[in-house]
Amino acid sequence: MVILGIDPGLATTGFGTITCGKAAASLHKCGSIRTSPGDHVSRRLFQIHEDLNHLLDTLKPEVLGVENIFSVVRYPKAGMMLGGVMAIIYLSAFRHDVTVIEVTPREVKNALVSYGGATKEQIREVVRKRLGVGDLKSFHIADALAVALTVFYRGYRGKSDIVPGRHSEKSVR
Repeated sequence: MVILGIDPGLATTGFGTITCGKAAASLHKCGSIRTSPGDHVSRRLFQIHEDLNHLLDTLKPEVLGVENIFSVVRYPKAGMMLGGVMAIIYLSAFRHDVTVIEVTPREVKNALVSYGGATKEQIREVVRKRLGVGDLKSFHIADALAVALTVFYRGYRGKSDIVPGRHSEKSVR
């Protein structure tokens, strides 16, 4: 089974796929979708849409894990922009019949480091070691892989699984 993890962002959306067996996961592919800050938001969202659809077409994940977004009250525009990115992610997953599982940053930290206040550096190091990756320079990529690992550690084993927070097929369609 292939799990695609996403760390959403308008400037940089990190992605990471892992291939999962019964007891272990291994790195499949990782990278990022980058948009130009000088482009209009519509062009940036379209680029994320196109690149994400290409990933879903080529990687064929069974499940997509995405980090829940949160927005600081002082920056409402940033929260709205991130909401646009999340809409693209959900629509693309739906179009490809891929189950979406949201995980919170705290859940990721607890799953990987056993501490909800873990730093980005700690998360990156754990991901690097567990997947045998030499270097993860981007926190976006490390976070996306951490999301994918969290979905795996949650015990998701296929579309027939009942996952907390997941809607049934009836309620979604």
